[in-house]
Amino acid sequence: MLTRARVARRYVALVLVVAGVAACVFSVLGTTGGVLGDLRFVATVGFLILGPGWAAAGFLRRAPAAHVWLLTVGVGVAVTLLVGQIMVSSEIWRPDLALYAITVLSIPFLLRHAVVAQ
Repeated sequence: MLTRARVARRYVALVLVVAGVAACVFSVLGTTGGVLGDLRFVATVGFLILGPGWAAAGFLRRAPAAHVWLLTVGVGVAVTLLVGQIMVSSEIWRPDLALYAITVLSIPFLLRHAVVAQ
């Protein structure tokens, strides 16, 4: 039987999958201004801060919600900062490719967590 917490974790994982795909689509289309530009910003930042972290936090079993969210934000921010630092250090500034790579690496785990919420 699914508890409310498990259902909520599934929905969060699915929303993050949609946000990651939307961020990549907006990037490919080159969306910059207006309402779509604002939506691109929210989807991209939201996914980069929460997506990789939720992919990792989904493996926690019976953890309090506060621990799950702390791990989610911490891992998401750390991954984004590390990727940005690597791009700056290597003098290869391609945030679009970084977004695609983080999305491709995160989405399989997010989909797994959407199916098997712990």
